[in-house]
Amino acid sequence: MEGRLIRQIRTLVITAAFAATAALAFGAGSASAKACGSAVINDWYVDGTINGQYPARCYREALGHVNDKMRIYSDLPDQLERGLRSAITRAGVLGTKTTKVQSSRSTQGRKNSGPIQRVLGELGPDRADSMPIPLMILAGIAVLLISAGAASVLIRRLNGRRGTH
Repeated sequence: MEGRLIRQIRTLVITAAFAATAALAFGAGSASAKACGSAVINDWYVDGTINGQYPARCYREALGHVNDKMRIYSDLPDQLERGLRSAITRAGVLGTKTTKVQSSRSTQGRKNSGPIQRVLGELGPDRADSMPIPLMILAGIAVLLISAGAASVLIRRLNGRRGTH
């Protein structure tokens, strides 16, 4: 009876570990609504410049998401301010308060010199809010190790109880 229980627990722990790893690998629960401020920051994240034309509200929203590290170590706030001034000028010149979002950049124009760079470019994060793949792999390995340790402790305790009776 106890041997059957141990096998069931072992199967449950292994299944839970694989499910957690799969959830991390496939990004379960990481879907978030796209805001136009995030689109502006993602545009800047790709190559350090804002190539698209966005409405003024998008630049204002992006400025609200800028943290202290971005202010210190990058020129993102300056570019957002420039883009905001440009959007306000466009809105004043056009006589409207909305402007279409247009991106002049193509992702096919990226300079990849070899197959390794292409593979790494495909695997790596391409947005400012994306989760790095190596971090997800490490988290999956950590979950597997923790669950294996927990299973080991549980099996030792069950074997210890069996020996005392």
